Amino acid sequence: MRSLLFKIIAVLLGFLAAFAVAEGAVRLLRPQEVAPVRFAFDPNLGEIPVPGQQGVRHSPGVYTFAYSNNSLGWRGSREYREKKTAGYRILMLGDSFVYGLGVNDDQTLAARVEKNLTAPHRSVEVMNAGCPGKGTDYELKLFQTVGARFHPDLTVLCFFCNDFEDNERGEYYNVSQQGELTAKPLAGNQGVIKKLLFHLPGYNWLISWSQAANLVKQAGVELLVKEAQHTNPDLTKGLVVSYNKTASGYTTETNKKLTKVYVERLNAAVRQAGGSLMICYIPCSQEVSQYRRTRVISPDETAMQGIAMSAGGAFWSLTPLLALSGQSIDHLYYQEGHWTAAAHALAAEYLSRIISNRLTQPPGTSN
Repeated sequence: MRSLLFKIIAVLLGFLAAFAVAEGAVRLLRPQEVAPVRFAFDPNLGEIPVPGQQGVRHSPGVYTFAYSNNSLGWRGSREYREKKTAGYRILMLGDSFVYGLGVNDDQTLAARVEKNLTAPHRSVEVMNAGCPGKGTDYELKLFQTVGARFHPDLTVLCFFCNDFEDNERGEYYNVSQQGELTAKPLAGNQGVIKKLLFHLPGYNWLISWSQAANLVKQAGVELLVKEAQHTNPDLTKGLVVSYNKTASGYTTETNKKLTKVYVERLNAAVRQAGGSLMICYIPCSQEVSQYRRTRVISPDETAMQGIAMSAGGAFWSLTPLLALSGQSIDHLYYQEGHWTAAAHALAAEYLSRIISNRLTQPPGTSN
């Protein structure tokens, strides 16, 4: 019995030593991003940021930021009552740019807009419902199932170029030829797998600390994607989000029509809840660089501008702002593509001025 115990201890020590060597090698030769499990499965919305989670996300050589999510999975620890406690309430919808991937809670676009607009005789509440990797169909579903309950005075839809492809995946609705929407059931393998990993003992701790474990995880994802490309395209559906940008961007006739339907429905839902819709275009770094050279907006932005005007929502672009800011691309965007704190601050200052003008207009004045 004692001999067996010694053998077990020896095996465990050998495993730990091998793991320590592997961890050191990965950190030295191929550093990996580490963070807790980011998403949980919600039966109405699919993947959302883990509700009630607080943590630190570290990407070697890129960023380290602290974050918190409230009980709805919305960025920040503040909980919101359905009945307004502030004089003016804003709901911000969008993807990882709105969520604030790469910056702390108080550096996000939403947090900075709230700080800019709050004045001695004016209380403003800005709710950040951004969710990484999602498109306009998710934002419509979120407003219909959760957002409308809070009756925001203003809903800001922040649109990023690859949202066109997100909308084409058809995760949340079936859309008829006449533009009628039917909600899709979301229960399935995606929810089972995510729930299993989330509750797997030690898994969350391991990928929150170990770069070697994250390398193995990344290798598994890449293998799954490669297998899906050759055998079964549905293999990664709901588990891995990938994009295919062409020379003309992400826009196709199909996803443009779908996006138009989603924006129109969102505008109608916002108005029914007693608010108004503002659409804001968030450019990628390549679009900002292009505008600096040519003073011409991208095909993706042109398409979204047309959709916004057709749907009746107020449209504002952040492309000229960032392009003409005088700041380098590296100062505005991390190398992996998201905004730095400096870009969030610039965008927030601009949007705050626009929204402030709305707040100071006489009652009944059109925006």
